[in-house]
Amino acid sequence: MNKTITSVLAAIGLAASAPASAIIVGGIDFGVLGGDPTRTHLETATLAQTFVNGNGQSNTVYGYITTVNGDNTYCADGSGNCGLFYTATFSGSQNFSSSYVEFTSATVSVFYSNVSPLNLLTQDSPTNVAFINGLNGGNPWVTLTGHGNLGGIADPLAVVNGGGILTGGTLSGTGFGLFDVTGPGDASVISFLNANGVLDAVGGATDIALTSSFNNAVLNAFDVANGFATGCQNGTAAVGAWCFQGTANLRGDTQIPEPGILGLVGIGLLGLGAAARRRKA
Repeated sequence: MNKTITSVLAAIGLAASAPASAIIVGGIDFGVLGGDPTRTHLETATLAQTFVNGNGQSNTVYGYITTVNGDNTYCADGSGNCGLFYTATFSGSQNFSSSYVEFTSATVSVFYSNVSPLNLLTQDSPTNVAFINGLNGGNPWVTLTGHGNLGGIADPLAVVNGGGILTGGTLSGTGFGLFDVTGPGDASVISFLNANGVLDAVGGATDIALTSSFNNAVLNAFDVANGFATGCQNGTAAVGAWCFQGTANLRGDTQIPEPGILGLVGIGLLGLGAAARRRKA
């Protein structure tokens, strides 16, 4: 067997032996579910969020993505020595009441860190936001932009809404939002997540659905000590106080190469081998 045929077979063998779980994009392994035919992925994240108490306001959100498709060691090398963090701004609050609010604009910036994740409860929220926004030289891994038509009672222009107990000394609620995958970000990540697999309330395509839950029962101790959560637990909080802690889930589809692509690559390599034999003859 000549060297050309040997090389071709070796290449095909490597392609065939690639593990099904190695759906790695932008340094993150999306695991078996990342390659599932439904292409649905789910990320869970911590959440911290500032307080609003009326219309025409903005709040700031941040957190750490704890798992990717159920795996908390989602680094490409299988370790926990990397992480995905995010910051977000929800703007244009409207239809505010003691039990409901919606925002007409939202941007989420996700950042990749190639070092062991920082425990976000070891420093206050303003320090955490500055730390996250400085990761990777301030260049996001991917950016998500709010998408309207949430459905239900939401204004068609609203991209995020929340409900619950939003005023007083006991604060709690749930949130929902839709997002398009946009730049700036890693081109491979944008392509992977920009799958248009989520439908809005009028049947339009978008990429990510976000749900969250939050309350003021347990706040960041450094926010409390440094005066960034003043009034959050007695009903006197000012706009911008770090009153909410909770969790978030992000769900969407992914764009991945079809399994048949590997077969086509193999056929192409065999063709190259045959051509080489003809030239030698």
